[in-house]
Amino acid sequence: MDFRNPVTKDVIDCLSLEAQQCIRRLAAHQPDVAVDVGKTRAAAVFIGLFERPGLRGLQVILTTRAKTLRYRTIVSSHPNQTRREAFEEVGLPMGYHRDLHYVTQLQPFLSKYKIIVFPVVYLMSSMDLVNSLTASPDEVGAIWSLPLEYCLTAQWKEEYGVLSEKGGADWPYSDEYYLHVEQLGHNVVEDVGVPNEPIPDDTNASGLTCDITLTVAEIAFGRSTVVDRYAKGQMPFFDAVLMAIEEERSLTEDLRNRPELRITRAGDNHDGLLSLPVTPSVEVAPYRPTAAL
Repeated sequence: MDFRNPVTKDVIDCLSLEAQQCIRRLAAHQPDVAVDVGKTRAAAVFIGLFERPGLRGLQVILTTRAKTLRYRTIVSSHPNQTRREAFEEVGLPMGYHRDLHYVTQLQPFLSKYKIIVFPVVYLMSSMDLVNSLTASPDEVGAIWSLPLEYCLTAQWKEEYGVLSEKGGADWPYSDEYYLHVEQLGHNVVEDVGVPNEPIPDDTNASGLTCDITLTVAEIAFGRSTVVDRYAKGQMPFFDAVLMAIEEERSLTEDLRNRPELRITRAGDNHDGLLSLPVTPSVEVAPYRPTAAL
């Protein structure tokens, strides 16, 4: 059963003009997502957008992984089960919800673990729904949001407020010195720096998270981010997906065509299949039971 609740004009009209334009561009986006992944591992990510009262512009929901997990993600799952795992991780309603609206799906991306990831974009039209999200302590360390516009400009506006209070429970840096760095895509944009100050891995939006978020922002605003999207010599995202699928398909085909090995006692060949002799190398007298001593 399809629980998608498509975004409608009435819902969009309740947003600020800027947010309306962004959602309409996203809803009109029609990428080629009919990709047969075959036996290649695949997953999906939920991209939740919303607008705060009194603050114009869309926000994108992100999560920080729990310290007990080995990797960081947005909200991930297997294909067609995006909402199920989002429910497990942050308490997102699993079935139909009047304030959760499907907007679009993006072309797939390839993670560093060679998993094909399908981003699915939703609009959350109620702050009650946004505020109801609760982090699963075993999987999610924190739920937070980032202005989608920031992904294009890499400039933090005063109106955005503060992500975390300096010295507070969510402040990731030690002592009085810190380095404000946002890793966008495959480049690093530095605002203020102190030499040799470490940057915690789980506090930056980087890697696949940024690749997807930046793509959503570029589609929503209809222009490119100020940050280069690709490292030198890097393959475009969708080309990497197609290459991974072809590699998996070739590997599967090679395994299918590989001759079957059938081991027989005397090295006989059965059904034209290769067999290996396993007869003993020396003569062994047959076993005969002897009388008890």
